[in-house]
Amino acid sequence: MPPLAIVAALSSALIHASWNAALKGGRDRVADAFLIAVGGLLTWGVVALFFGAPAPAAWPYLAASVLIHLVYWVVLFKAYDLGDLSHIYTLSRGSAPLLVSIGAALAVQEIPPPLKMVGIGLVSLGVLCVGASPNAPLKATLWALGIGCCIASYSLVDALGARAGGDALVYVAWTSGLMGIPMIAFALWRRGPRQLMTDAAVAPWRGIAIGVISFAGYGLVLWAQTFAPIAQVTALRETSVVFGALIAFVFLRERLGPRRWIGAIVVAAGAGLIAFG
Repeated sequence: MPPLAIVAALSSALIHASWNAALKGGRDRVADAFLIAVGGLLTWGVVALFFGAPAPAAWPYLAASVLIHLVYWVVLFKAYDLGDLSHIYTLSRGSAPLLVSIGAALAVQEIPPPLKMVGIGLVSLGVLCVGASPNAPLKATLWALGIGCCIASYSLVDALGARAGGDALVYVAWTSGLMGIPMIAFALWRRGPRQLMTDAAVAPWRGIAIGVISFAGYGLVLWAQTFAPIAQVTALRETSVVFGALIAFVFLRERLGPRRWIGAIVVAAGAGLIAFG
């Protein structure tokens, strides 16, 4: 993989783990969704003002991505209501790379070399090892796998859309902006304008910052996918499970047994094969 793609994917992994931990640490999912949408809209406004709209070829992918992301956010909030960050986050991320590999092979004939395919497999195996908690509720596990399906779907659609449009920054910004409208509408419907404003005012900058930071993290990985293999970048980004496990252990005081630490090592080994194999 190109060195810039490796740096972008690893940076995105750290950013993604950080904002997921911040989201898990919050107490009001509806207010968080509203503020994250506001952050996305602000980002879209700045990018649209200076760089305009995506190329026409990107719009079908953009529409599909918005729909998939909306489902993703619903499933994400539900899953975090049912299980620990270390279980939900890692299991959902681990189920995506192999699915993306299959999709990329079918859609754009990107078939990884054998050694890199082993690396993708190790990343998925390690993430699943970290996230598969035998004591977790079955509902939490099923919702986490649902997140994984959403991740695989939008990862492939967005990579193809950014390539078609020729500009990952503009593509991601418009995705964030278009997603923000129904997310805000949902929050208003659930709480009502007055109550929502009161709840959001408790910690407004935290949610807005998550919206902006998540844009930056996803923009990095999507940019990398415009010039590097989709499946390999996606799998390398899942090293976020290592960062997520450390954040959960250090800051959220969640217990991480030997199995999860071994899984994190397997992820790191797979990432090494992808990046340098």
